[in-house]
Parts: sequence; C-alpha cells; structure tokens
Amino acid sequence: MHRIIRNSAFTLLAAASLAAVSPGRALAGHYGCKLWAATSYIAPLSESDRNIGGVTAAVKGSNEMGYEFGAEFRSKSLGFAFDYLNSRQELQHASADFLGSAEFKPISASLLLYLPLPVLEMSLGATASYVNWGDLQLSNGTTQPMNAKLGYGITVAGDYPLGKAFAVTGGMRWLKLQAEPEGGSSIKVDPLISHVGLALRF
Repeated sequence: MHRIIRNSAFTLLAAASLAAVSPGRALAGHYGCKLWAATSYIAPLSESDRNIGGVTAAVKGSNEMGYEFGAEFRSKSLGFAFDYLNSRQELQHASADFLGSAEFKPISASLLLYLPLPVLEMSLGATASYVNWGDLQLSNGTTQPMNAKLGYGITVAGDYPLGKAFAVTGGMRWLKLQAEPEGGSSIKVDPLISHVGLALRF
C-alpha cells in the first residue's frame, strides 16, 4: 500500500514540478473528449477471516499489475468518464498460502469535478464499478465460478498537457468491493488502484 501511494504521489509531483519550471506554458485548451491507455497497479487493502483445513486466518488478494482503457466526455468543470481495467488477482490464505486466482475486470463510470489549477489538470469524483471476476482457478487444478459484483468509491485523477492533443495522465481510485465464490462466503478486497498512461484529447 505504501509503495503504490508513494509511486503515484511521485508521478503527480513530477508533473507538478514540470509545470512549476515552465511558468509560461498554458493549458492546451478545453477539450470535449479524452481517450487514454494506461498501466495499472492494484493493491487490495482489506482481508476476511476464513477457516480452511481447520485453520482460521486472513484471506486477501495480491498486489498485481494490469492495463486500462478509458474515455471521458467533459463540459467545462465537469467530466463523465468510462474505463475498463484488466488484471488478475490471486487469493491467498495467511496459513495455507495460495488458494487460487481469478480475472479482475471492472467496468467503471465516474462523475468528475475539475479543480481550477493553472497547468496541472486535476479532478476528483465518485465512481461506480461493475466487476466481472471470472472463474476462480483453484490451487488443486479445479475451477469455481465467481459472482460478478458491484463496487463504489472515489477517484482522483490528473493530466499534464504535452500539447494541444496529448497529455500524460495518472490517478488513483479506491473501491468498496468484495469477491464472492459461487455458493461461498464473500471476501473483502477494497482495492486501491493507480494508473499512469497517455491520453489523446480533442
């Protein structure tokens, strides 16, 4: 958790520093649509106690990398964004170690409010996500279906314009979310997701 917060904060601070040493640079101008592609880092923050093989201990997700595609429609200080993230999560038991892995594929919608900053374009807002977990590939070689789940949370994002059409984009998102094997008990995940990538704006 600390590493992802540190890395994301460094990225945003680096963009702010570039803006500070370029005082004559102006915003690329208002845009109506933005498309982006980014690499993502997923860090589950919560865990749930489960009894496996007579041992009760915490079950939690693993930190993983993924990729993300998104689109945003903006009108002045408001933006409405959609994005798709693809990754894979491992579920691990503190005593029994690896339990299984499943695809983590949230489709999210966010309503964003832009802050009035001079160069670094920052926004924050609320997010709702529909998460398709895929099948859980168990360590014994079998599979178990996972229920799709709804999640909600907050998003903070920032763009640093590179010209009229391009920008470096990054952000962080926290989701209130569970993983639930079909017929089993739910496991808290509550991931913190960060991303850094490039955006095309027009």
